[in-house]
Amino acid sequence: MSFRHSVLVLVALLSTAACTTSTAGQAQPVPTVTTAAGPRAVVGTMRVTLPVGATFTEHSQDGLLDGCVAEGTTVCEARLLDLREATSDPNAPINLPSAKRPFGWYTGTDVPTCITAASPPGQAAVATGSTLLDSGFAPIGTKKAEYGRWQVTCEDATQNNQVRMWWLPTSKILVVQYGSFPGWDAKMDALLAGATFA
Repeated sequence: MSFRHSVLVLVALLSTAACTTSTAGQAQPVPTVTTAAGPRAVVGTMRVTLPVGATFTEHSQDGLLDGCVAEGTTVCEARLLDLREATSDPNAPINLPSAKRPFGWYTGTDVPTCITAASPPGQAAVATGSTLLDSGFAPIGTKKAEYGRWQVTCEDATQNNQVRMWWLPTSKILVVQYGSFPGWDAKMDALLAGATFA
């Protein structure tokens, strides 16, 4: 190899080294993790983005699945209900949601039922007990909702479960999560945290 060729190779190597920067000890950019967004649901003045693969039934033929959020084979994991019309009629048969009563998540005036993944509305056993485990306030978007979690016992003990409730008394929006478990709890918390209001 000639001296001139050797110098050109050395210059090329030094140029490459000069353009390479070491990242040792320097902060690396944190990759942005994005979660895919599912369909949107509108309930009264509230708008939420559902988990990917979830569906929302605004109205069903018999009314039993009105406001139901479902995933996979589960018919109704949670309900998102606009109670403005029901609460505007003083003669309507409704119990307002409240963490101050045993079945505070249940707005009907008949006997509450145990809705779970295996027992959707209309097929659930009668609830025999409802013990408040936790209460206070929890966020729905920028709003604070009255919150409660109950341990529910049922005539059919295989349907015993926990129910979570969020109630916005001014907006008249009720959210009830049936058959609570950690994976779905996290999805519900994320869904409600991202809620927006018109």
